Amino acid sequence: MLEVTPEDIHALNDTDLRELVARLCEAEVRRAGLSPATVTWGGSQTAKDGGVDVHVALPSGVAWAEGFVPRPVTGFQVKKPGLAAKAIQVEMRPGNVLRPVIADLAAAKGAYVIVSSSGTTSHTGLADRRQAMREAVSDLPAGQALHLDFYDRRRLATWVNLFPGVVLWAREKAGGVVAGWRTWGARTSGL
Repeated sequence: MLEVTPEDIHALNDTDLRELVARLCEAEVRRAGLSPATVTWGGSQTAKDGGVDVHVALPSGVAWAEGFVPRPVTGFQVKKPGLAAKAIQVEMRPGNVLRPVIADLAAAKGAYVIVSSSGTTSHTGLADRRQAMREAVSDLPAGQALHLDFYDRRRLATWVNLFPGVVLWAREKAGGVVAGWRTWGARTSGL
């Protein structure tokens, strides 16, 4: 069976990593029978994004089951570097001021997820990162309503492996073997 590994995720560049998260969100929304138009992303990877690279905003009243897109309104911040707890505080509160987009997600009872392709976290490391995220919104009145999570490359690989089409795309972008063929840019050749 063809699968994406954490190493494949780590091999993606910033732009491909953001596109991967967007493709995954679109696949989740389509699987629920909804329009992928509810997923927004784009522009330059280095452009100011206010702290969210991929945004999901489903129509109000839509029944939604928690999963990798945990709430009907979810923002994903996608980062190539690993983020320790201290770096999470800086990411969510530059200059010690909470990013407005995070406050908006909290007001919508949504979710904010940081995705990092460099690190892998143990159970304790994941708990530390979630705690850092919770502390970053501790002074926000609606902060308790906000679902917070951190996806490392292992969790991202698990998510990718739910969607065969996304597996093929990710393996190709990571320079891996796709169905018996190794890809090099736009050309392919047999093994």
